[in-house]
Amino acid sequence: MDRFFVSAIDGGVLAADEAHHCREVLRHRSGETITVFDGRGNEARCEIIECRPDRVAYRVLTRQATPRLRCRVVLGQAIPKRSMDLIVQKATELGVAELYPLISDRTVVEATGKMERWRAIALEACKQSGNNWLPVIHPPQPASSFLQNLPTVELRLIASLQPDARALKTILAEETSGSRSLPASVLVLVGPEGDFTPAELALAKAAGCRPLSLGPLVLRSETAALYTLSILHHELQV
Repeated sequence: MDRFFVSAIDGGVLAADEAHHCREVLRHRSGETITVFDGRGNEARCEIIECRPDRVAYRVLTRQATPRLRCRVVLGQAIPKRSMDLIVQKATELGVAELYPLISDRTVVEATGKMERWRAIALEACKQSGNNWLPVIHPPQPASSFLQNLPTVELRLIASLQPDARALKTILAEETSGSRSLPASVLVLVGPEGDFTPAELALAKAAGCRPLSLGPLVLRSETAALYTLSILHHELQV
């Protein structure tokens, strides 16, 4: 069933861009059924009761609330040359709660003016994947500033090729030794092409980020991000 974003389920009317897509692109008409969601976990099955060139209105038939995933995953992603759009899309599909685009010393792209595009991509990914929680995408900021004021989470990780990097299973086994449960919130940092600089890595470790091994091969930034989020999803969203 086609899904449409609304700021409030009980609003009863699709916003102009969503109405255009519903009416002109998907060719919905009065009497048909659609799904609306608010990006805050709420979803409703609705009947279109009015479908005019300037207005699409609906009435709610049934509704449900979707709980958040068990573990809140926060991604700190150094903006790569070409593939940030892909990372935003796939991170949304994998249920990331927050995304911090970072401008590292090795970032070579212009990050200004990208926020609207990234949020639009995340919204489309929510529609496609059935994710009722729209991730929070923060404005780009220097990696050095971010690393000195990290979000509060239970476990901090940084993807790394350094000799002291450990596999996720090993880190989780250490974190859950004794009677401790799996972490309910995790921050993972992924560097750009060429990785974070030694100074940035030092800041991350000083802030308590544990070096995470992604295996013996050198992965592109987007591959590293999607691989890391996938294994976190597999191990923590249970």
